[in-house]
Amino acid sequence: MQTIRNLKPSEEKPWLQYFTEEAKQARLPKESIYQHLVAVNDHHREDIAIRFINSTMTYGQLLDGIEQAAAAFAAIGVKKGDIVTFCAITTPELVTMIYALNKLGACAMVIDPRYTAPVILDFVKNANSRVLVTLTVTAPVQELVEQSKVEHIITFSPAERIQGLMGVYARMRTKVKLPKDDRVMNWKQFMALGAGKRVPTVDYSEFQLAGIALTGGTTGAPKGVMFSNDGFNAVALDFQYCGVKYDHSHRFMNIIPAFASYGMVASMHMPLSLGLEMVVIPKFDADQVGKYITKYRPQHTLMVPAHYEKLMMSKEMRKGERLDFFITAGSGGDTMNAGLEAKLNGFLKERGAMFPLSQGYGMSEVSSAACCSCNGNFRSLSVGYPLLMNTMGIFKPGTTEELDYGEEGEICITGPAVMLGYLNNPAESEKVMIKHPDGTVWVHSGDLGSMDSDGFLYIKGRIKRMIIKFDGHKVFPAYIEGVIGSHPDVISCAVVGVKDREHAQGQAVHAVVQLKNRSEAEVRPELDEIMKKEIEARGIPASVEFVTEMPYTGMGKIDYRKLAVDYDKRMDLNEFH
Repeated sequence: MQTIRNLKPSEEKPWLQYFTEEAKQARLPKESIYQHLVAVNDHHREDIAIRFINSTMTYGQLLDGIEQAAAAFAAIGVKKGDIVTFCAITTPELVTMIYALNKLGACAMVIDPRYTAPVILDFVKNANSRVLVTLTVTAPVQELVEQSKVEHIITFSPAERIQGLMGVYARMRTKVKLPKDDRVMNWKQFMALGAGKRVPTVDYSEFQLAGIALTGGTTGAPKGVMFSNDGFNAVALDFQYCGVKYDHSHRFMNIIPAFASYGMVASMHMPLSLGLEMVVIPKFDADQVGKYITKYRPQHTLMVPAHYEKLMMSKEMRKGERLDFFITAGSGGDTMNAGLEAKLNGFLKERGAMFPLSQGYGMSEVSSAACCSCNGNFRSLSVGYPLLMNTMGIFKPGTTEELDYGEEGEICITGPAVMLGYLNNPAESEKVMIKHPDGTVWVHSGDLGSMDSDGFLYIKGRIKRMIIKFDGHKVFPAYIEGVIGSHPDVISCAVVGVKDREHAQGQAVHAVVQLKNRSEAEVRPELDEIMKKEIEARGIPASVEFVTEMPYTGMGKIDYRKLAVDYDKRMDLNEFH
């Protein structure tokens, strides 16, 4: 007898079947991220909190350092509500200062240090920051000192943490001569201001700003996403109660810099809130991923699909190294086609990993991760089911009308992890944070997807990545990428919309393919045959380009925009000549 469903997915929440009764009863603690860190870790102060290159920091050292840094910030006038701007990657100093500011009721805005000085200074001005903290390497520190009007500038170098002869060499190589300026102090001088002092902890309050990271800015100017204490802690509890068994002896390999939401929330606060040893790779080289994995043997990590491809092809894996220490091989940040999924999961199983890839989905606007596959609860091409603190639904695009199971629409998310908004940008905030008729604020993701009757989410593609042809026909790149990616000789595939040179409007479908070993001449006829069989005629790419390597964004995602722009430029040049 067929079951009659009266409730929509967001009301029925079928995904709760994958959580224990204890998890279902869990409530978000009314704590700041600093208070939560202390509550979880004060009783195991001897355990390693951070492993950074060849140095380590225990939880006791981290908590004591936070106390001292908070007193130092207070000494230079930082108070509740202030925003301190950082140009930095993830380092022990950065982690210490983020929590120190939270203890004072202030917050860190972390910016990619590769931005130019004018861009960084625009954000400093927008946040009304009176204090700037910057690396002395990578960041344009000389220009920042010369052009910034802030009251205090704190500088530090990752090389200061490196021990032994390696540290001496690193400090010599990265030594920077700074302009003489009374506002500038280095890390040691800054920390000396808080030596032997303690300052009161600002109590938790709802909607308190706890951190800011920038969006990628690939579709416009970067925006500052404002995270609350609840947003940070909701993600931490999501993983605490997801069913994975964590132990204080476990390692989490953190490759994502803190200037990204996944770096600050899911790769920093989450593992530290679980009492794990966080192994920080300050400058991740995807070509060295095999070396990192075999050296540190992490039980948990979070990478993008492109990194797992690199791992699969690494020399360490070719030598037969095992991956039986993997418990959570997290994957997110980019779509994965059926061909690549099958290859990577076959590879993990062959190497002894406990579970398939823990595929997930999220966005900065909901404090990073929103759903994932856990403990082998896996469905092909799904990014998993909503994590405990999130409610998800599929809505008719441009409306607040929720769709049913199996229907395709816009993925929307609500819960305590929803951002506070974009920094000083209410107009853009209102486009994404939509209040529904019942008063609940939902983040409208701009992603197309569907949900099955058990709560598993399937991504169909970005609404903005959707290709609309001259006749109005809609083409979704993810499906085509899946068909092409199923060919055993295809490493990676990206489908983008480019100028339609035969019609006055609309876009043409262009596929970019990276091969393993066989030549384009050998593989192209086989791909043509697959596409004719699997893709409707109007969706077959008008052009197929073969490349030796895909371009990637700083976060390791395929740079779809660059592929389209570069192709159009080449075609424009050909037409000109």
